[in-house]
Amino acid sequence: MQGQGTDTAAEPGLRDRKRARTRQAIRTAGLDLFEEQGFEGTTVDQICRRADVAHRTFFRYYECKEALLFGMDFGAAVLDAFAAAPAGLDLWAAFDHAVATTDGELEEPAEHSVRRRALRHRFIGVRSVHDFGLTVVDAFSQRAVAIAAERLGVDPAVDLRPQAFAALLAGMTRQRIVGGAEVRSLRDWVSAFRDVLGAFERAAAAGAVR
Repeated sequence: MQGQGTDTAAEPGLRDRKRARTRQAIRTAGLDLFEEQGFEGTTVDQICRRADVAHRTFFRYYECKEALLFGMDFGAAVLDAFAAAPAGLDLWAAFDHAVATTDGELEEPAEHSVRRRALRHRFIGVRSVHDFGLTVVDAFSQRAVAIAAERLGVDPAVDLRPQAFAALLAGMTRQRIVGGAEVRSLRDWVSAFRDVLGAFERAAAAGAVR
């Protein structure tokens, strides 16, 4: 009975490793093919053959081939850290904390991240890649609204602050991902936004903005 319990406890770990290997095989096959023959010239069937997986298996891991150009749970690490930041911090201080905690990485750290970003930059002009990027940014923005609203204890349908804060995050994320400005870090973008907002606040205090 003890041995059976040990085997049962080990199964989730084995399944997780198998899933990770399958995901890695699909991702590597896709990136290889994108490099070799372009994004539009690559089909899901070709990726499946290269990865040696069934067609249905591909869609258990990725909703479409465009998803291969973006990290899993895009932005989740930063937003998780934003949500978990100390309660006493205001929104920007909490987000600064999140950026510092995660080093501003919007995607999971992996050896293929630089390669994937280069391919994303190369193919962002493809309509389907561009549109998928916008859906990724929108999902990031909507979760940011929910977290900001919870931190402030307000209803985002009534209080504009969560929407306004998320709009800033969405804007800089869109410029990085869709606008091709990924050479600059998220930390740089946060600093630039805070400088702009600081100048606006100073102008408002001086009566130049009404």
